[in-house]
Amino acid sequence: MTKTRPHPFMIKTFEGAGQGHVFDHHDSLDPDRQVALLSQLEALHLGELAELIALMDAPPAQTSEIAPLDPLVPDAAQRATLAEAGWEALRAGRVAVLVVAGGQGTRLGWPGPKGTYPVGPLSNKTLFQLFAEQVLALGARAGRPLDFYVMTSGLNRDETEAFFEEQGRFGLAPEQLHYLVQADLPNVTLEGRLCFTAPGELATSPNGHGGTLFALRDGKALERMAERGQDLLFYWQVDNPLCAVADPVFLGAHLAADAEASTKVVEKTDPTERVGLVALRDGKPGVVEYSEMTPAQQSQRTPEGALAFRAGNMAVHLFGREFLERVSAPGFELGYHLARKKVAILNGAGVLVEPSEPNVVKFERFVFDVLPHARNHVTLQVPREEEFEPLKNAEGPYSPETVKAALSSRAARWLTAAGVEVPDGVSCEVSPLTALDPEQLRAALEGSPPASNAAGISV
Repeated sequence: MTKTRPHPFMIKTFEGAGQGHVFDHHDSLDPDRQVALLSQLEALHLGELAELIALMDAPPAQTSEIAPLDPLVPDAAQRATLAEAGWEALRAGRVAVLVVAGGQGTRLGWPGPKGTYPVGPLSNKTLFQLFAEQVLALGARAGRPLDFYVMTSGLNRDETEAFFEEQGRFGLAPEQLHYLVQADLPNVTLEGRLCFTAPGELATSPNGHGGTLFALRDGKALERMAERGQDLLFYWQVDNPLCAVADPVFLGAHLAADAEASTKVVEKTDPTERVGLVALRDGKPGVVEYSEMTPAQQSQRTPEGALAFRAGNMAVHLFGREFLERVSAPGFELGYHLARKKVAILNGAGVLVEPSEPNVVKFERFVFDVLPHARNHVTLQVPREEEFEPLKNAEGPYSPETVKAALSSRAARWLTAAGVEVPDGVSCEVSPLTALDPEQLRAALEGSPPASNAAGISV
């Protein structure tokens, strides 16, 4: 293959933007890498890149006034009423669901997309399988199949689809399953220069979970939802296998408040827990990071003794489709967040260097930054032990060990509530295809108690 020279105008343009160094090693690349590099460079919007780099020297954002927010904690009667409204929406085909699954299992020592990691305590079902089975079970129970959107990244898009296809989509119909791709943004050095992770390969990273908004628009998902009469989108992240997908109580609470956006939370009880919080920022609901709060705010308590700032963000949301159309439209500003990270990049001599300190800036958008723009917002508190145990680390908190234990403990509670005797220390698992909640499990097991074996109790 003949080597490709960059057009002189392209070289001049990048030099004018202070990024002419990207061509320093161009002539030493093989033809395929030259083509790949030029393709990457042509796709860059240098004006947008300059705006991102300018953020690195921007003064800190003006401090906002932060106040506690009291989440909704419905009692049993309220839950029943809200759940019926949610089931009505499901039966009417108004609901679609989306899982954000652009990450790899690198921190877990796993070679593929995080959603392919096995977490079933007894079955070793993967995250993707547990969610797909919930979507199937919900559709069967509502009498209307749900559209299931899987948000991928450029890194794992093909591998994710291949995994679903190899597994027969876990029973989902082809027309139910849709893939979206999160856009990538270039990384820059602390001096604002584009950098490379390999010869001819720019360092990039996904544009954050806020990129979901634009992937929904650009991937025509919002158009498809409108065509199919779907006005509600349930959103969650792939690392939390306890997530109750399209929970009818959550749907009902959102509808009862005529909300445009809603968020599930768990109660924070330890002031030192490093978790984002749903709170009021300048009078509007939003997510406040742990690092934005003073020790006094973190420890502040209500007269009843609970933490005042206690609505721990689960990264589970419900959005109205028309709201998503508005906040993803051209002209709507969703700001960027900067993260300084350690990334192995090529030095000026073309040698890959593993840094000991953060050396690269990544730019991300966060989906929760749209919450203050919602006309009405509901913050629904749910039990942590029932719905939140994300998989983040190889060992310690939020690891495969704790996730499997949380799934097993929840299954044991459901089995006990259904009248099944569960010996101490026995692993348990309830398939979403068997039951989505304790009440459904009780009905499913009526007259036919589950068999146990040496491995545990699985239904």
